[in-house]
Amino acid sequence: MSNESCCDKSAGHVRVWADLTDRGYALTSDRSIGLPDKFRQNFRDTYFNSWTLRHDEGDWPADRQRARDVIRYQWRGADLQLRHHDSITIVDRAGIPGKREHSRVELLEDAQAVELIRAFLRLVPPHRRQPDGTFGINLFRTFTNVVTKPHRDNEEFIITYVIDRVGEGAKTHLYLPHQVTVDGRVIGPAVLEQQLNPGDIIIFDDKRFKHDASPLINPPGGSAMRDALICTVDYHDTYLKKPEKQRATAADLIK
Repeated sequence: MSNESCCDKSAGHVRVWADLTDRGYALTSDRSIGLPDKFRQNFRDTYFNSWTLRHDEGDWPADRQRARDVIRYQWRGADLQLRHHDSITIVDRAGIPGKREHSRVELLEDAQAVELIRAFLRLVPPHRRQPDGTFGINLFRTFTNVVTKPHRDNEEFIITYVIDRVGEGAKTHLYLPHQVTVDGRVIGPAVLEQQLNPGDIIIFDDKRFKHDASPLINPPGGSAMRDALICTVDYHDTYLKKPEKQRATAADLIK
């Protein structure tokens, strides 16, 4: 087994690597990849609140609240080093053209968030890991629609982690590209239809699929809501095409 494999704490990562290689996606859970029992509750209480999340004009769906961070990571053999990236700007993603800026949350200031980031980056099979890359983390609170239509984010891997959900719906779908028309109509059966419950995680190879999620369904007498992390293991040129204006020195790296 490689040094990278030996470094991973959870056998759940090994199963994820096999599923990603065989079928392009893998389902797992926070417990399976070694996160602590109370991680999800603590993370939700810390970040999914009115002083961290906000709705930005022009973002869609219109009632979505969000915050964002981008982490620069470097693999040095089995050693994973992290630091803040200088920019969190999104460009031409999810069918919304142009540059977008969202509220930034500084996740590397929090040991529990660092643990999560490390666990997620280790979901990438060792032979697919970039030695130097960026990792985008989006905190989403949605109430009605989750996404607009089947799409790609045009990054290497997508990870969805459901923190909490009230009501039903929000089923994740993966489609082969030919099953979705240019204007976003679905014309074939989904490769995967899966309702992610709190604690569930999916990672998939973005270039192999288009993805969406169905609208939330209100519970009897109540209102639906889903708190989720949508993370991207970015292609190198998403943020690193030009030299990065360093905000951190080598001494600032989190090891």
